[in-house]
Amino acid sequence: MDDADRAAVLAIARSIAPLDETAFDSVLRTMQCRALAAGDTLLRAGDHDPPEVFVLEGMLRTSVADAEGREVTLAFHTGPGVLMPAITRLAGDRSRVDCTAMTPARVAAFPSDALLQCMLAHPVVQRWGDAVLRAELMRRADREWSLAALPAARRLRDLRRLHPGLEDQVAHHHIASYLGITPVSLSRLRAQLRRAVPGD
Repeated sequence: MDDADRAAVLAIARSIAPLDETAFDSVLRTMQCRALAAGDTLLRAGDHDPPEVFVLEGMLRTSVADAEGREVTLAFHTGPGVLMPAITRLAGDRSRVDCTAMTPARVAAFPSDALLQCMLAHPVVQRWGDAVLRAELMRRADREWSLAALPAARRLRDLRRLHPGLEDQVAHHHIASYLGITPVSLSRLRAQLRRAVPGD
């Protein structure tokens, strides 16, 4: 990892919670950066011991297959940011999600064991890891609540605020599956919102 990538990772990490570079050095030394083209797979369901991932640039999508084998989008991950923590996407020691680049992307990946050992050795890293996990749990709680309580039009507006320009970058059936609606319903919603009064 070169100095620019190291600085980018630290900037992402510190945007989540305070983090001491010296304490985190053992993790930084294990990181490997990788460039992805749109459509490249970063993780596959069933992968053994999938890594922790910082998204330096671009956009990734995590998904699972439903009972009929259809892809269901769980989240979009835009750089600079982090992928959901490994512990939240594992069944045993294997990935239960797929992760694919939606745009050209660059990631920094490292073994989850490296982070665990660093957290055990350094309380500041333990607190940082706890903050990452809390943020992911809150994201999931907000998503679960919105799917249950909000109309689809509001969910679409919220997604647009969270990921500006997403509809120009990602196939609409991925967005529809994230929103919990059909592609036809998404098309109708988009048309309705285009006709709506701005700010409505």
